[in-house]
Amino acid sequence: MTRAPGLFALTRRRFATPRSAAIVIVALIAFAAFVIAAAPRALVGVVRAEVAHQIADMPAISRDLTATLLGVPGFGPAADPDVAAEWDAGAGDVFGALGQLLADNRDGLEPALAPLVGPAQFALFGQPTLVVPRDLPADAPFGLVQLLSDPHAQQHLRLVEGEWAQPWDGDGPVPVVLSAAAAETMQWDVGEVRGVPADPGAPTSDEWADDLPAFELVGTAEAADPEADRWAHLPTSLTATVFDDGNRRPQATSVAWVDAATRESLGEFDDPEMVLWYPTDGAAALGAEPGQLHSALRAATSSSVPVDEAGQLRVRFDSEVLSVLSTALSRANSASAILAVAAVGPLAVSVALVVLAAALMIRRRRADLSLMSARGAPLARLRRLLLGEGLILGLPAAVAATALATAVTRNDAGPLPTIVAIAVGVVPGLALAFTLRPALLERTRSDLDAPVRSRGVRIVEAVVILLAVVAVAQLFLRGIGPATDGIDPLVVVAPLLATVAVALLVVRVHPLPIAAALRVARRGRGVVGLVGAARNLRESSAGTTAVLAMLVAVAIAVFSSLVLATVDRGAEVAAQRDVGGDIRLSGPYFDADTIDRMREVDGVDDAVGVLRGDYVSVVGPSGRESVQVVVSEVDRLAAVQRGMVGGFPEGLVAPGSTPPQIVESTVLADGLGEGRTTVVTEPVEVVGTLERVLGVQGSEKFLVMDETDYAAVTGFGFFPRSVLVDVADGTDAAAVAAELGDIVGSAHAVRILSESTAEIQASPAVSALRFVLFAALGIAVGLSVVALLLIAGVARDSRSRVIALLRSMGLDRARARGIVAWEFVPLGVTALVGGVLLGAVLPLLVVTSIDLRPFTGGGGQPAVAVDPVLSATLIAVVVTALALAVVGGVASARTTSMATVLRTEED
Repeated sequence: MTRAPGLFALTRRRFATPRSAAIVIVALIAFAAFVIAAAPRALVGVVRAEVAHQIADMPAISRDLTATLLGVPGFGPAADPDVAAEWDAGAGDVFGALGQLLADNRDGLEPALAPLVGPAQFALFGQPTLVVPRDLPADAPFGLVQLLSDPHAQQHLRLVEGEWAQPWDGDGPVPVVLSAAAAETMQWDVGEVRGVPADPGAPTSDEWADDLPAFELVGTAEAADPEADRWAHLPTSLTATVFDDGNRRPQATSVAWVDAATRESLGEFDDPEMVLWYPTDGAAALGAEPGQLHSALRAATSSSVPVDEAGQLRVRFDSEVLSVLSTALSRANSASAILAVAAVGPLAVSVALVVLAAALMIRRRRADLSLMSARGAPLARLRRLLLGEGLILGLPAAVAATALATAVTRNDAGPLPTIVAIAVGVVPGLALAFTLRPALLERTRSDLDAPVRSRGVRIVEAVVILLAVVAVAQLFLRGIGPATDGIDPLVVVAPLLATVAVALLVVRVHPLPIAAALRVARRGRGVVGLVGAARNLRESSAGTTAVLAMLVAVAIAVFSSLVLATVDRGAEVAAQRDVGGDIRLSGPYFDADTIDRMREVDGVDDAVGVLRGDYVSVVGPSGRESVQVVVSEVDRLAAVQRGMVGGFPEGLVAPGSTPPQIVESTVLADGLGEGRTTVVTEPVEVVGTLERVLGVQGSEKFLVMDETDYAAVTGFGFFPRSVLVDVADGTDAAAVAAELGDIVGSAHAVRILSESTAEIQASPAVSALRFVLFAALGIAVGLSVVALLLIAGVARDSRSRVIALLRSMGLDRARARGIVAWEFVPLGVTALVGGVLLGAVLPLLVVTSIDLRPFTGGGGQPAVAVDPVLSATLIAVVVTALALAVVGGVASARTTSMATVLRTEED
């Protein structure tokens, strides 16, 4: 006796009909839910990583909240004695009131910023004052001191010789303390008195100005921690800066510490100014929420802070962390928009495939559903049953995928992504319920007539295409949106509508060549083309979904290659704008002999000095401007920058011409107009304009002259502080830079073009963009394979009927496979053409609507770039994968046995 199956067995059998469709639904819902839940949280992590990348190596002077004040603040004690409790003796009576105001300002910072900011630091110092002894040794430099008072000086210095400076009462010399290194450079011994020369034009004389104080070195000191961040904020203090142009006695400049009361007594003697800063903890900034920190920093730097009791004297603090956070947020928002554009396609395909899998389940259960309907079950009840089955399939998968996404991405992005991800689990139920139509419960032959689309479907398609046109037009009319305002919904909706619209248009065009092939086949004698083309036209179920899936795969391949090429090219252009050559050295004055030695280094093709010269008066037809002159050997500059975007043009300026030739910046030319122009009263010829000189930072208003013309017009010499180097192809730029550094000898900064480019491209946002675009490409290809396999399942019944009948009439297996191939090959060809078209359009939408400048280091919006190798490689990979998928679809499109089909038809 056969045992009746239990409830569990019946339930399992029901959900396993068909098992492949159920598995596909569960997998697709899990994928969609995971992406929707994980992507926003991962992007929060990308923002934090971007902030870490930007802040990690920031120097203190860039990171800290810093302000400057010309003049002296309000002096007096603090209302709260604790403010000056740890200051040097006597400093609280002078700077206490200032310290109180700064402490109150710190207490008023927003909570996101306050924990990162330490107590205020400040120093009051004068302009360099020339002091000389009665008898200056022949080998000693002129000494210039900046009289500085710092309430924390004794905490960060230790005496080497002598004693700390005491308050000056107005009689006798002013007691000062120098660093031991500065005193040695100036050849100033402890106990020696120096004065301000009576005749600044003859500083070597032994006559001092009677109305100015003299200065006695009472002690020397050294830093307790020479690497401390505070030294970057102060004028030269631990050593003396020596300037030697070779034309006169060198000058050595250094800070000289004085007591706080002394600094108050000196008053406006040396045109004093202040530097004030709040130390900012960079490590703590990495753990803060970037958006809140950015808002708090913007608030802290947007308002001025009083530095006297009356509130009349105020300063404004600033920090480069604000621009770093702006860049990080802009990059993250731009990356989010690009990734959203790349993700909407696969997500839309996933939903379409869920609907297609639901259609497959309905077709396979049509006999059961028809029987239930025949026994009195109304359509609404059958739909509720299918809705319940779909919820059982979708909701657990969505919940599990959302939980997994939450576990692997620990950043908080709010509740909305989680809610939406779980809500995706409802899609299978709705798809199953609404796929069931009364016509499916009837025994009909859907493959006998060409499909007839209802008026409602045509209206919906027309509306979608119209909305796509409007959305795309709005993007082009609106232009680039700000990258700091989050994702613009239009940026996501427009590409999605464009994708669907192109898919609909492609599906509409798809039958035309097949119909032409059918007409040709009717005149021939072969059966494969005739039957294959006829079935493709008559049995077009799932065609739209398949075209959409494969079209998205090809489009993402093209889109990814173009976006990555655009970002990479933008990074190269930004690096060229920053460096100006293969290598840029900046620092001391470079003389002609040093630059000539650089040109002799192996691997160096050429080197040229660039000077940001003095400001000169330029008069044009429309006005007068005072602008800085950029001076170089223009022919060499053009050679070094040959091939760079925006490089100095070759042959534009002819040095030594009469009148001298100059190049104006675009902004300057717009302001002065075209016509007669003079520089320092000398007539000049304007031969061109430039937006910028690569490798030179400064104002938008400038002019460029050759060094010979600069000397003729201004009478000034050519002492460049930057050298741009052109390195031979195949040469290790880092090794060349190291050898050039040995030639320079003294402190200098080096920028290498390749390293600058790599630094921009190594950004976490760029890395995330690269990873996700390639991942989206792989997912799209996988979805295309799933789509082809589902098509094979959906069309199995009609295919089996046709093949079995033809086999009964003598059709062999090879030609049967050819008929099956007609289901897949035209879809692949159509999707390839439409995908290339869509993939070329999407980057235009991105460049038109998304601000890519945060990825390229500033400057202008990069144009769409094409990397032929990358594009060809990605398209070849996708085409190969789709070709294999088509072969797999043909191979997996098994047909029911001929006997079964014929028996079914007879029944």
